[in-house]
Parts: sequence; structure tokens; C-alpha cells
Amino acid sequence: MTVYDVGSDADVDFIVMEFVSGRTLASLIPSRGLPLSRALRYAIAIADAVARAHQAGIVHRDLKPSNVIVTDEDRVKVLDFGLAKLLEPVAQSDEVVTQAAATTAIGTLVGSTPYMSPEQAQGQEVDTRSDIFSFGALLYEMVTGRRAVGGDRGRR
Repeated sequence: MTVYDVGSDADVDFIVMEFVSGRTLASLIPSRGLPLSRALRYAIAIADAVARAHQAGIVHRDLKPSNVIVTDEDRVKVLDFGLAKLLEPVAQSDEVVTQAAATTAIGTLVGSTPYMSPEQAQGQEVDTRSDIFSFGALLYEMVTGRRAVGGDRGRR
């Protein structure tokens, strides 16, 4: 999704995002998974969106099928940056540098358990690699129709 602004007012941080209508990816995944070509098309769009967030210094921390919308035009949008964290600023360079995101509080869990990286599930600091782990769990579910962790799809 398009992020229009990130700011702070009276010590409250906020993100201004576009309104997106459509269906959640969670509602579109059948019990046997999506057709491979469709799953890969969606996966590429999701990976691109997550990469753009990471380039902007944002770790999503709650990537899951119910936070991905497929519009009526079959475009994919990653939503719900409510648990997102900004990465520590790094100097501009061509080199890829992983920086830890500030945590809500050490030992505090945020996110959806079936899609959390082990570090996130343990309440440790997370960085962009945590979103990559979540993306893998999401991709597995798109292809198989089952959660990577916990097996069934249950509530999302």
C-alpha cells in the first residue's frame, strides 16, 4: 500500500496510508492452496512490497495472509503496518546493512504467532530477516493451503 506520510504529533507516532478495498489473501487461499502461477504472482508482489518497506527503513512485524489485500483489479497490497517499527538510521551506501529495529519492550510479543520468526516469538529484537521468515510462512500457506506452523488454517 502507499504510505503517504510518517510523523509524530504530541509524542504519538503515526503512518498515513491509502485506503484499499478488496479481499484478503486469507479469504482467497483454498484448502489445497492457490494455483502455482497465481501464488508466484502474488508472492512476487508481496516480496516487492516488503523489500520497499525495508528500503524505507520499516520492518512490518505482522506479515500474514489477512494483512494482504487483493484488489478487484487483482493487484496485491500489503496492509496493516500497525506493528511496524522503524529501523535505526544507517549511512547511505550501496552496501546492504542489517540494523535491528527498536523493540516495543524486551520480552513483549507483537505479531501473529503462526507467522513469527523464532526471534520475534521469543520477544527478542527483530530486523528485516523476521519479515523474510514471515514471508516464507505466507508463501508456504499460499502454495499448500496449510499454515507452515500449526498445520491447519484456523483463525487468522
